[in-house]
Amino acid sequence: MGECDSMFRHFKKDKSKKKAANSNKTGRKAVSEESTVYGDDSDAGSGGLSRSDTTAVNQGSTMSGKGNRSESARQDSAEPELTSVNVEEELRCNSDIVFRKLYINGRRELPVTMVFVDGVVDKKAVDDYILKPLIQEDSLSQCSTTSELIGKIEHGVIYHASVKIRHSFSECVDDIIDGSAALIFDADKTAATFDIKGFRERGITEPTGENVIKGAKDSFVENLRTNTASIRMKMKNVRLVIEETRIGRQTSTRIGIVYIKGITNVHIVDELKKRLGKLDTEAVLTTGIIEEAIIDHKLSPFPQVITTERPDKFCSCIVEGRVGILVDGLPVTIIIPGTFEAFLQAPEDYSQSFIVNSIIRFLRYTLMFVTLFLPGFYISVSTFHIEMIPTDLALAITASKEGVPFLTFIEVIFMLLAFEVLVEAGLRLPKNIGQAVSVVGAVVVGQAAVEARLVSPAVVVTIAVTAISSFTMPNQDFSNALRLWRFIFAIFSSIIGLYGLSIGAIILLHHLANIEVFGVPYLTPFVGGDGKNMQDAVFRFPFSAQRKRPTSLRTTNKKRRGSV
Repeated sequence: MGECDSMFRHFKKDKSKKKAANSNKTGRKAVSEESTVYGDDSDAGSGGLSRSDTTAVNQGSTMSGKGNRSESARQDSAEPELTSVNVEEELRCNSDIVFRKLYINGRRELPVTMVFVDGVVDKKAVDDYILKPLIQEDSLSQCSTTSELIGKIEHGVIYHASVKIRHSFSECVDDIIDGSAALIFDADKTAATFDIKGFRERGITEPTGENVIKGAKDSFVENLRTNTASIRMKMKNVRLVIEETRIGRQTSTRIGIVYIKGITNVHIVDELKKRLGKLDTEAVLTTGIIEEAIIDHKLSPFPQVITTERPDKFCSCIVEGRVGILVDGLPVTIIIPGTFEAFLQAPEDYSQSFIVNSIIRFLRYTLMFVTLFLPGFYISVSTFHIEMIPTDLALAITASKEGVPFLTFIEVIFMLLAFEVLVEAGLRLPKNIGQAVSVVGAVVVGQAAVEARLVSPAVVVTIAVTAISSFTMPNQDFSNALRLWRFIFAIFSSIIGLYGLSIGAIILLHHLANIEVFGVPYLTPFVGGDGKNMQDAVFRFPFSAQRKRPTSLRTTNKKRRGSV
């Protein structure tokens, strides 16, 4: 009986010890999750946190940092040491990664591992500028340790201009993936990486999306460094700044920010860097990701950045005081801020006589109003205000509608939709076929619709003039916004005629007046500048009369002439 009592008391004592131990573990886990402080007691120092606790803390730090890695998260990740074994373990599943063990000058006490991506680096350059010096250079044979060898490589024994000494595992792997050849020294846990890319890229050709009538025939390509070289060749200015950052968790895409120091407003540059820094995305494979992240009014159909594949247009905007963005892998560049008048200008405007160009530009503004308001105006006049047009024209319109069972509004909307379908078909089909489909489709559909009494000839003529007017817009994104608002005006006009058209125009003007791009009014120079800088708006004055840069950009150097 005594033995039973002692066993029962012993069991209760063990049970209480287990409860105390569990409570201590729970308390330590709660403290570690709330304060993320490790190693405060002997248990944490010896055993550390469990995998689940570390994962929870890492996730919390990532969410609080909004995509930016904190120092505590980096320490907890326990980055591997920079050795060839760890690098090979990280990249072993890739069939295009080449690992090669070498001995400097055939000496086994000086081992090195060369790693590169096959197809991305220039193999001939690797053979001539890296392998050959490692095997044949006499000065390397005098080295007794790999540390001395690294010092000689850093100071130019290997014949390559771009060499980086890496002590971090992640930096070395990033360089290899980016197209560099790496020499890894296991004894020193150090690597030397050489930017020796040899990937075959598309050559510089004439722009495909922007016609060149009288100007440079070159265009941007998919390689960032080639694009920066094109800019440097056109702008040999010591104040030209090209900064670089990386965006995209999976793609790590290089982004170049281009501006002229001493001209560009530094507040625009700083704000652009801030917005790019907040961009949290997995991949940057299109310009739309960058555009959506940096614009102010995301719900507006009107473009707020200028896109171009022409280096001459890009450089002219930079000289004016704007900021350019280059995206590695894309032949299209971005320029900010984009304003209303900039989308109605073309590079060829500055290659012609200012008199001829002023007439063309005025015609361009006129056609913008035509393509925007003509369908709605036709609906209003033919439906609500027939007395506004001459009698003969009214009788002709009425006679053309004889036998057509639909309302004028339905006819116009139907033809506008048919036009949009033809434009989309022409864009998606191969280039040689797309043009033929657009022309033949427009003729066949229009003629068949008239003969079948689905639409009147007057509506076909109206939509044809509207479509041709829209093709005169220099910027496709701006033209797309006009096409969208064209439908809105047609709907307003079908309700209360010219009053609805006027209400739609007021709404559009209010919308445009509310848009600011990096603090610059969208309707500049028509608003916000007291009528200044009108020398290059609707009409283009001679270059001698354009003495100042746009005041809305608030450039540091406001003068075009008489200053540097």
